[in-house]
Amino acid sequence: MQKSEKALLLIANIQQDKKSLDYRIEEILNLCDTGKVDVEGVIVQNLKKPLRSYIGSGKLNETKREAKILNVDLIIVDDELSPNQQKYLEDFFKIKVLDRTALILDIFASRARSKEGRLQVSLAQMEFLLPRLAGQWSHLERLGGGIGTRGPGETQIETDRRLVRNSIKKIKKDLEKVRISRNTQRNRRIKNLFNISLVGYTNAGKSTIFELLTRKNSASSNRLFSTLDTKVGKVFLGTNVNCTISDTVGFVDKLPTVLVDAFKATLEELKYSNLLLHIVDCSNPYFDKQIEVVNQLLDDLGLEKKEMVYVFNKIDRLDEDGNQSLKEKIKQFEDLISDSIVLISSKEEINIDELNQIILKHIDTSYNRVMEYTVY
Repeated sequence: MQKSEKALLLIANIQQDKKSLDYRIEEILNLCDTGKVDVEGVIVQNLKKPLRSYIGSGKLNETKREAKILNVDLIIVDDELSPNQQKYLEDFFKIKVLDRTALILDIFASRARSKEGRLQVSLAQMEFLLPRLAGQWSHLERLGGGIGTRGPGETQIETDRRLVRNSIKKIKKDLEKVRISRNTQRNRRIKNLFNISLVGYTNAGKSTIFELLTRKNSASSNRLFSTLDTKVGKVFLGTNVNCTISDTVGFVDKLPTVLVDAFKATLEELKYSNLLLHIVDCSNPYFDKQIEVVNQLLDDLGLEKKEMVYVFNKIDRLDEDGNQSLKEKIKQFEDLISDSIVLISSKEEINIDELNQIILKHIDTSYNRVMEYTVY
């Protein structure tokens, strides 16, 4: 996407309360900003159930008028559209329509740097595109004629589908080679080591914490999905304990299934971890919602039984006015999971020693457990 693109944001609000809707709007606006799209307006329709046309006819006409007045280049929909919905909306608005999944895929494509990262994003894009190819050739279908409309249009569609399927097959083969190579490297690396993985919502501060614990300077930044490629480093805890830590891709609400599937090989790193550090941006008013999203994705990956410590980051921002209710919500979490939570500021390096001590405690427990199994 180009910086000059202007968009109108369209949201079908299915029985969500105001707080949930505000969170949803804030997140999609952040995604648009990351994707270098200027949002000129937001249109919301409250619905009791989903519609085949996504929103009602009256709201569609209102959106079309607004898009013309604002002279926008595209409509962004904060949901994943079906291929039929996509085609219907593009035919109706006569401009490009981008759904949430396509927007996130575009952002990932701009962030991918390594060969594996580019392959993973390409795979997700191809699998997302495949069921949507029919709409790309509607202008040729009209040339076919006949009862079955078996004309040039359908021939072109089938040709494109075959090309996409062949590309998917090749990318999967290439990714399998990368996975085998990474598994070999991992098996050499994790032998007799305690392994930690950072997980969390995107932009929670994982990369900065990775830098602090490894004393490395990585490409951390205050932006969504700054890390797509897994980074691994040695943790310096002031002891002779050998410990490694890995930083993985950040999660987001309604992360596209095609992306989760494409990045499963990368996320395998989590399965071999002895400890997960769940990084939380506790200065975000919706941090509890973000915790739920991350935990659900971990459950989907079969990691719900992994040992985990909640690292509430960015506590330096809690001193700002108006954060009293946020402090109370954090206190409730502390009371609930007191043995598995630490409050830090990676930016100001507050309570980093406390985080180190918690890691050491888990290392001691892990080694003691190994001794219990090996002593006869």
